[in-house]
Amino acid sequence: MLDEGVWAEAKVGQEHIRLFSEHSAQGVQASVYNVKAKSWIAPSETVDDIEQGKEKAEEYARAYLKHVANVELPPLQWKKSRSV
Repeated sequence: MLDEGVWAEAKVGQEHIRLFSEHSAQGVQASVYNVKAKSWIAPSETVDDIEQGKEKAEEYARAYLKHVANVELPPLQWKKSRSV
């Protein structure tokens, strides 16, 4: 069950990814999901807090986009996640 969290979405060229920083029963975790491929780029990684999770997810997303498409991560609009 999700306690609190945020998510952001980036669509750049052919790439469509979602970034998450969420606090659940497993603790605070950051992750990045490839919407088009329906697979995790960076599965859940434990972080200290939501802000650190946002930074970690952005770091992974930035590296992924640079590697696969040689594009920059656009400015993100973080939104509150809904609890399950």
